[in-house]
Amino acid sequence: MRHILNTNQFSKAEVEQILKSSEKMEKECKVGKVKKSLADKIVACVFFEPSTRTRLSFEVAALRLGAKVISVENAENSSSAFKGESIEDTTRMLCSYADIIVLRHYKSGTAESASKVASKPIINAGDGVNQHPSQAMLDFYTIKKEHGRLDNLTVAFVGDLLNSRPLHSLMPLLMMYPGNKFYFISPKELELPREYISELKKNKIFFEELHSLEKVLPKVDVLYVTRVQKERFSKKEDYEKVKDAFLLKVEHLKILKKDAIIMHALPRVNEIDTAIDKDKRAAYFRQAQNGLYVRMALLLYCFET
Repeated sequence: MRHILNTNQFSKAEVEQILKSSEKMEKECKVGKVKKSLADKIVACVFFEPSTRTRLSFEVAALRLGAKVISVENAENSSSAFKGESIEDTTRMLCSYADIIVLRHYKSGTAESASKVASKPIINAGDGVNQHPSQAMLDFYTIKKEHGRLDNLTVAFVGDLLNSRPLHSLMPLLMMYPGNKFYFISPKELELPREYISELKKNKIFFEELHSLEKVLPKVDVLYVTRVQKERFSKKEDYEKVKDAFLLKVEHLKILKKDAIIMHALPRVNEIDTAIDKDKRAAYFRQAQNGLYVRMALLLYCFET
């Protein structure tokens, strides 16, 4: 039984397998000939936090592959969790109804807790500020499509690096490939957690932590902008202090490399000017579209098909 809980669990060979499967899914979708490999399966999508792209793309991925879907949106209030049921008990019941559970939760570590009692595969669709492995995989697939390689890249992450589970999930994948360099640009209050810095140092990977966006724009191949996550702040004044620290504006495009790509896990608030959407380097909507193909591949991976 294959769970997908974090990106640290994957070997390089498994990553390559998933990327290859994602490419196959994209081709099949575009010609309208998707093999119904999951025709006898039921996929449960249970979300304790709001979601547009992750929940709907997983549901569409399941439907494309021939599976049926049962879905719970706003599970904190619309499931027995509202009555105090534990995630372990919820998971046991879901496993009696469905063949795989796609789970999002606001508390870090919940997906792993669910997996310990699960009799069916669990896919972590985001747990607190911990990990979001399917997002990282679609990000990785996007980088490969846009640049044609996964090594010798200069990548800048901008914004809320403390709470960004897409970033926390993407880093282990990027570190698998040689020659990648990293710039981390954030307010001091939202710096990358120290365990990631320690891992970079341990593996002798080049990185810099900066407080200037303009300095790195002429250097980067991938500019990954993150949203300052209002929902992670207990005090409104703390959020207001940092929410506009780094905004990507049209004038920044003049110094950004011509072949760079701009990525964002979405939703955005104001951190990327909407006028930038017209620029060919704006890859974030293409990135979101890739989520369908990658999540199809991940469902197949869990079922080992």
